[in-house]
Amino acid sequence: MLLLTVGVELLFARAGGGGSSSSSSGGGDLGIIYLIFYLMRIIPFPFNFIILGIVIFLYISANKKQKKNKSAFKNFPGQNEGGQAGTDHIKGYSAFQKVNPDFNEHEFLHKVNTAFMGIQKAWSEKNISKARRYITDGVHQRFITQIEMMGILKQTNIISDIDIDNIWIDKIGSDGEFDIIHAGISASANDIFKSELSRNLNTDVSEDFIEYWSFIRKKSSKNKDLYGTVECPNCRAPLDGKNSDVVKCTFCGTLLNNGDYDWILSEITQANDYAASRTSQRKLNHVASEIAKKAFEDESSVQLIEDKASNAYLQVISAQSTNSYDKVKRFISASYAGKLISLKTNESIAYNRLFLNDVSLIGAGKTETDNLLYISIRSSFQRIKVLGKNRISKVDPFVVSKTEVLIFKKEINGGKSKGSLYAGSCPACGGAVEDELAAKCSYCGTAYNRGSKDWVVEDIISMEEYTAISSKDMTSSVKAAVIDGVYDIRDYALNNIMMIIAADGVFDTRERELAETAAKKFGYKTAIIDPLFKQAASGRLSIKMPEDKKKRTKIYSLMFKAAMADNDLSSEESKLLDEVKKAYL
Repeated sequence: MLLLTVGVELLFARAGGGGSSSSSSGGGDLGIIYLIFYLMRIIPFPFNFIILGIVIFLYISANKKQKKNKSAFKNFPGQNEGGQAGTDHIKGYSAFQKVNPDFNEHEFLHKVNTAFMGIQKAWSEKNISKARRYITDGVHQRFITQIEMMGILKQTNIISDIDIDNIWIDKIGSDGEFDIIHAGISASANDIFKSELSRNLNTDVSEDFIEYWSFIRKKSSKNKDLYGTVECPNCRAPLDGKNSDVVKCTFCGTLLNNGDYDWILSEITQANDYAASRTSQRKLNHVASEIAKKAFEDESSVQLIEDKASNAYLQVISAQSTNSYDKVKRFISASYAGKLISLKTNESIAYNRLFLNDVSLIGAGKTETDNLLYISIRSSFQRIKVLGKNRISKVDPFVVSKTEVLIFKKEINGGKSKGSLYAGSCPACGGAVEDELAAKCSYCGTAYNRGSKDWVVEDIISMEEYTAISSKDMTSSVKAAVIDGVYDIRDYALNNIMMIIAADGVFDTRERELAETAAKKFGYKTAIIDPLFKQAASGRLSIKMPEDKKKRTKIYSLMFKAAMADNDLSSEESKLLDEVKKAYL
């Protein structure tokens, strides 16, 4: 029995060992085979077979548990879930409260409520300036880019009957000189999209949803209020909103949204993406922390690096859509500007949906003159070709997703910047960028896109290209398999099955049974079905596929089997399956 106990401990150390299942399975299998022969040899018959049966049973149970824990949707929150019975259950709360004994949870949640309602109103009015003071530049650019796309497609998005069920703190973390609070919001609303170009772009959904809003604040914050006042927190002058792009007080020049004064919204994440990020976030955070120590000692926050990356990425997407690159030249390298211009077409492409699902620092490298950072950006979108005379053509038949890697560069020993190219200020002297088309600062004469004081875009590459260089040209990196592993195969399959079910916009009894059967088969709670369907119906869910083509084939097979479960393949389902096969296989 003692030998058996030792053997089982060794067995479980292998089964749950460090690293992914793809890299450790060989050693685990050899350990199991060795243990089986060892037990059969030293234990007399028939006890050896009895004990062998017990070991095999425990091994299978451990593998099932490991597989279940790997799922991104394991803890997918239901509509009425969320919130804690007490702060003791909030990850990071105790450590944060020790350093911030005056933190008032009620006041913070009130600010989250104010931000949520204010941003919904600003979005519906296509005027985000009133909320500008408490959102980061990257979040602001997300709204601006989508509003610009809606303008091209002659769309309006009216959000009404907003009802917040619950707001809670999910976890608290730290990032350099910033604290981060991730707050969950459970709410319902009517979400209506209308387009003058085409009825095919219209949606009308009453949905219940859960989102996670992440707020950052400097640990040295002066703890002022940006939510309940329209005064500058530094000089108390009125904030008139005239300088909304730079977010500076027009009287004293104070930058409002840098976390010096209050909590600033830095990320909005859908529940399924938030659940997915938990599976690999620990490793991503560890690597990002190591990169931060080695590659850019003068930087204050990985979160802000990622915020700049999302800002730059969206502005490049907007430039490509409108075929106008003048506005992005100040923060892209000359070589990348040349690449973009070489790809220029005469087509007008707009985005009916455009979401950034995840932005993560995944690698670092060096050249003789520059530090390099690699940021993975997973986006969901549907491209629409505008043909003129109120005619459109769907480039993507549904909302699709892809992962690209943005490469930032900055001069070695460039030092800490005094401003931000992405906030409309010169990184060398802090002066305002008065002309967004200018190549040099009008105050100090520094060329903006040199990368001497701030990160500029060197390139945007595919995951395949990243994989090719990550093993040889980088000082620190996360393997593409880790990024791919955010979702398990069954996560991808269920996500995509819900897209098929929502293809015709109807969720009838037969389809619900099909969805619940698939969820149970994959080991999920059926409570995740409704939020996934509503996300799919409103265009917020996208077809997701890993980079591994073998996994794609398996996922497609699961999707096809689910669609054929009732022996009735509708035209909408058939078309979607054909398009998925064409796009990904």
